[in-house]
Amino acid sequence: MKKMIICFLAAAVVFIGGIGLYALREIGKAPSEADLKAYEKLAYFKNGEFQSPQKMVYDFDNVRNGPAGWLRFLTRSPFAPKVDLPQVKLNRSNFPAKAEDFAFYWLGHSTALMEVGGVRFLFDPVFGNAAPIPLAVPRYVEAPIKRSTLPNIDYVVITHNHYDHLERASVQALKNKHFIVPLGVGAALKGWGVKAENITELGWGDVFNADGVRIVAEPAVHYSSRGLGDRNKTLWNAYVVQSDGKNIYWSGDSGYGTHFAEMRQKYGAFDLAIIEIDGWNTGWPNTHMFPEEIIRAAMDLGAQTIVPVHWAVFDLALHPWHESIDMVLHEAQKKNVTVLTPKMGEKLVWGQQKTEKWW
Repeated sequence: MKKMIICFLAAAVVFIGGIGLYALREIGKAPSEADLKAYEKLAYFKNGEFQSPQKMVYDFDNVRNGPAGWLRFLTRSPFAPKVDLPQVKLNRSNFPAKAEDFAFYWLGHSTALMEVGGVRFLFDPVFGNAAPIPLAVPRYVEAPIKRSTLPNIDYVVITHNHYDHLERASVQALKNKHFIVPLGVGAALKGWGVKAENITELGWGDVFNADGVRIVAEPAVHYSSRGLGDRNKTLWNAYVVQSDGKNIYWSGDSGYGTHFAEMRQKYGAFDLAIIEIDGWNTGWPNTHMFPEEIIRAAMDLGAQTIVPVHWAVFDLALHPWHESIDMVLHEAQKKNVTVLTPKMGEKLVWGQQKTEKWW
């Protein structure tokens, strides 16, 4: 009996140690002290941390739909869809060798392929779960394409370092591509095998010109963190993408704020805005936008059309998987805002965007 107990305890130690090592690998490296020192000249970096344009608010006594304890992320969500969601399955053969003038493929949550001006960008590639340990924060559905069958990617764009936006396995699978990331995120990428010359870090207002496509990093109301002690040590970005007269806004994760109207003043009205719509909760009221704020943001941007992302894959905020999109469509109809809702994997083409309600 004593030997069995010893064996059990030894196995438990090995298991827990293995999980710990796995998690450390997934967390990745944080910026060094020298990196942080270099950020001190920035107006939005103070006391060793990047600063949100608005202070983040938390009221965990007012969490909608119950407590947000960690254990709920270890099993399939009660808010998950009861049936498989329709998708357009993709592989490399579905894409031309050269990217088109404009095409957009939502791959689920905040992962998307966008072709602009003949350049192919992959945004926030996450194809597994959204946590540093296996099986935690599981997906509702598999992605419509596998990492191994992606078409040629010119640039990988990361909005911030949360696990539902930055995935080690995807970074390593794409490590020979060029990454456009917020300040500080390059440390994790280099630790995962990406060469420094393949990483461009952008702060707010910084510009990257890619083969005729102009990308500008801009503010969002949010925060960053992957592990203990690294909160706000890396930046989080929205992006403005411009090419051949097209003016596109990519919100990243953001609470509502004056920055949307400021973007319209700076860049003019946007032809298209890709906006996150899910993850809102009264317990964290400005970490993400509520549905009515999403439509207000679209109007502030002067966006002719919006494509909702950041939904239908992970339960991050204790509400039914389709509640956000239903509420957004309801608000959009009242304000006459055009919302495109492609299936995961469905192709959107500039000037031919027509979608249907598929859920």
